[in-house]
Amino acid sequence: MNKYIWVAFAFMGVGFYEMSGGSDFQPGETTVEVFADPRQAPEQARPEPSRVARADTTATRLTEIAPIRVVATPSGTGAKPTSAPDSPEPDRETLVDTAPEPEVPADTQAVLEEAAPDLRFVDGDRVNMRGGPGTDYAVIGKLQRNDMVEVIEDEGDGWLRLRETLTGNEGWIADWLVTASN
Repeated sequence: MNKYIWVAFAFMGVGFYEMSGGSDFQPGETTVEVFADPRQAPEQARPEPSRVARADTTATRLTEIAPIRVVATPSGTGAKPTSAPDSPEPDRETLVDTAPEPEVPADTQAVLEEAAPDLRFVDGDRVNMRGGPGTDYAVIGKLQRNDMVEVIEDEGDGWLRLRETLTGNEGWIADWLVTASN
């Protein structure tokens, strides 16, 4: 094998020598001129910048250019809101404002927080779902990356009991194989 490599290199060397002119090679006689004389680019007329209209800034107070405010009437009277021209100091109690957030009792808030499911996504390419919390338990299903699961139980031992949202199958997987809870 080594002899074949040496013979191949010898043939390539002789071939290169002969194709480059061999003993008749004269450097510099057949050169090509690469650079040409630079020409001056013709001068073009530059367009004049267009003029832009400016906003009227003669108003001395911002209230002169502010939109019309809507005056609210007390609810339950059946009257519709009316438009009022701007005044320098509007009565803040009569202006329509965004409705405040309704107050939720603390016990109801706790029930709402408990009712929200703990949804996470599988973070491994192909993950085994097992019948119990450990690798000693049988594989009961497979999950793919980005499958959505609902965490049912997290005892903090590294395993999560969960439910697959598409099929409803329940099983256990390692907690590091799902995205972190929000």
